[in-house]
Amino acid sequence: MSMLLEEKLTAGLNPAQREAVLHVNGPLLVLAGAGSGKTRVLTTRIARLIDIEGVEPRQILAVTFTNKAAGEMRERIGRLLGSEPAGMWVGTFHAIGARMLRASAHLVGRTPAFTIYDQDDSLSVIKRLMERHKISPKQFTPRGIQSALSDAKNSLVTPAEYERLAMDPFAKAVVPVYHSLGEALQLANAVDFDDLLVLPVRMLQQHPNKLTSYRDRFRYILVDEYQDTNRAQY
Repeated sequence: MSMLLEEKLTAGLNPAQREAVLHVNGPLLVLAGAGSGKTRVLTTRIARLIDIEGVEPRQILAVTFTNKAAGEMRERIGRLLGSEPAGMWVGTFHAIGARMLRASAHLVGRTPAFTIYDQDDSLSVIKRLMERHKISPKQFTPRGIQSALSDAKNSLVTPAEYERLAMDPFAKAVVPVYHSLGEALQLANAVDFDDLLVLPVRMLQQHPNKLTSYRDRFRYILVDEYQDTNRAQY
């Protein structure tokens, strides 16, 4: 029976795709150009892990870069298996980060009902903090400061580290805003988009029991478009 399922799952794959799909344990990097079937390999491999290898869906974490791609991936896997893989996590880095934070919000000074600020919401906070610190928006644009803060967060550069590295007038203007931003968001029971990556990383670093729990749960981690990950995502 499993041989029939195996053939059904791998039908139409070329030898390289088949090799990737049949891989079970340990790391594997698939290098392929656009339109060469990377997502198909990913979804078929997940379906095979569940159907042939007997892996529980809840032990699988699949990460991609857009909500549309995540939805398509879940749908494809459901079609291959004939039912929804209950318990499996499929989503973007930010969606998975949000899910982790909602489950343990108290560890990052929030409640589970925290608000996720979009760029305009975040910009309003930055403008307010610039005003508090008497930083002229004519001299340094709020959007410029927002972009610098986003780059720093995605590189996991802390406010203290940013201050130590700040040499030019622009970077020095960013410093007080960065120092105040975390507290302002926490007081509002909010996170910005970059926090959805940064706060889960911090949570896992500061709470080893959480890290162990997720490591024990997710035995198979699959990342689509792995080459595009930034430091926080990695």
